[in-house]
Order: sequence, then C-alpha cells, then structure tokens
Amino acid sequence: MGVRSARRLFCLMLALTLAVSVGAAQTIPDPGSARVVSLTGTLTVTRLRQDSRLLRLYDAVLSGDELSTGENSQAVIRSADGSTVIVYPDSRIIFNERSADVRELLHLFLGSIKVHIEKISGRPNPHKMTTPTAVIAVRGTTFSVFVDDTDSTLVAVDEGEVSVVNSQLPGQEVVLRAGQRTWVRPGQPPQQARAFRGRSERADLAQGIGPGREAARTQQMDAMMGTRGMGSMSARTNPPH
Repeated sequence: MGVRSARRLFCLMLALTLAVSVGAAQTIPDPGSARVVSLTGTLTVTRLRQDSRLLRLYDAVLSGDELSTGENSQAVIRSADGSTVIVYPDSRIIFNERSADVRELLHLFLGSIKVHIEKISGRPNPHKMTTPTAVIAVRGTTFSVFVDDTDSTLVAVDEGEVSVVNSQLPGQEVVLRAGQRTWVRPGQPPQQARAFRGRSERADLAQGIGPGREAARTQQMDAMMGTRGMGSMSARTNPPH
C-alpha cells in the first residue's frame, strides 16, 4: 500500500471514529438526568434525530424529549433535584426545556399531569412550565394541569403557590394558593381563582369538557372529580367563556 493510500485509509478510520464518538455522546444520558421511576402501560419518547421508541422503567429522560403516554398508561418522571411529574393517560409533553431566566420544567401539549417541585434545602426551587395557552410559575409546590383539545388549560394547586398567565396576555396574572384552581382559554385572561374541595388528583378526568356548554361542563367536572379522586370543584363557578 502506498503512502497516499495509507493516509486516505487513516483519515477514513479517524472520521468513522469521530462519528461514532459524537453519536454516542448524543445518546448517553447525563448521570444527573431525569428518569422514569414508575411506569404502567406504554411511554413513548421522540428524541432529536432519532425514531420514536418505547421507554422502560429507569430509562433516562433527556432535555428536549417529547413523551407520550398511551391509553390506560401512566408514568412518573423524577428529575435530578427530586421533583416529580406524573403523566396520566393520553398525554403529551416536552420535558426539561431550558429558558434564559428560570428553568422550564416542561411543556404540556395535551392531557393531564401532576407536578411536585422539590424544595432545595428548604428554600424555593424556581421553575416554570407552559401549555398552548398558559405560563405557570412555581416556587416549590404540588399542582395539577390539564389541557383539552381546544387548548384550554386547567390549573389546580394542592400545596404552595403558583402564578398563572395567558401566554398571549402576560400582564394579567392570577395567583393560585392551596385549594384553588383556574381555567385559561385561548385569547382570554385566566379565570379568577376559585376554591375546590379535595385534592387535585387526576385532572385528566375533566377530559371531554368543551366550549359552549358551561353549566353541563361544570356539572360533569364536579361529578367526575367528586367521585373519582380529584375533589369536587364548586358548581357555582363556570369555566371562562
């Protein structure tokens, strides 16, 4: 083999080695990354430049991963700081996004989640999350979020405090404390904070609530939440219209 051929072979092998190394670096999770700590049914991940695949128990969840739960499926994701996200059936999120000021925990496209933000040494742990209509800022708390197929967002707080704004109307904020909830609908400011009874479990039980039938929606939501675990919200209040 001549000197020129040997050089070409060396360069080719070096390029292949670098490509493999870069690919491995893109897929090997950070030791401090989030993980799936509980899973029932199916959880699908779509990762940058990769085909969708199923996640298994204890698999890593990376920044920018798009996660989807199947029918009758539920997953719990725990981040490096101990915060957890319960993803209920038929839900879709982008996990662990980043922003310039406050860490953005996730974006909920559709469905229902329950979030617990772990405090750091007893101090607030600032996070925010978004939906198609809302921006939710938290300081260490437990709350549920539901997004329906009209992009309307329901936020209900068990512990702590969150602020909620419509992403299109950032100047009109509603602050929720324990036992309060609000609806945010496209093009409208958040509904005034309202009290609800019980805990905000399974916000996804409000699925099927659509625009145009305020009384029926509220009665349906109260009936489902009161009998199946989320707690009954006041029948005297309607979602924004």
